[in-house]
Amino acid sequence: MNQAVFKGTVFKPELRVAKSGMAVLKFRLSYYQGKGKDGKAAYGSIDVTAFDKLAQAWDGKLQDRDKVIVIGRLMMDKWEKDGQKHYKHGMIADTIGKEMNLFASSANSAPGGQYITDEEVPF
Repeated sequence: MNQAVFKGTVFKPELRVAKSGMAVLKFRLSYYQGKGKDGKAAYGSIDVTAFDKLAQAWDGKLQDRDKVIVIGRLMMDKWEKDGQKHYKHGMIADTIGKEMNLFASSANSAPGGQYITDEEVPF
């Protein structure tokens, strides 16, 4: 079974309606990959697509820089341009959820509180 779970930051969420009438939500998800060889934080990104009811459910609820967890299936797009073959990984979302911050310091903090990295957790 092809199933992937990504936790990251949403960029450029956009809902479109296909000619068939099906809702299609697309966004880029940036995720932390750990530290690179130079010791600096390394990030990756993947394009996420949600269809139909899932896309409609999140219409207008996802903003740039929202922290989310996406469960879905990896897929590979391939195309040819100017005689060159190109490949790109993407993700078809089955579930999308906003990341909860259990370490928020007070009820007066911004929604979701401040996020901490795995390195800051004391265990």
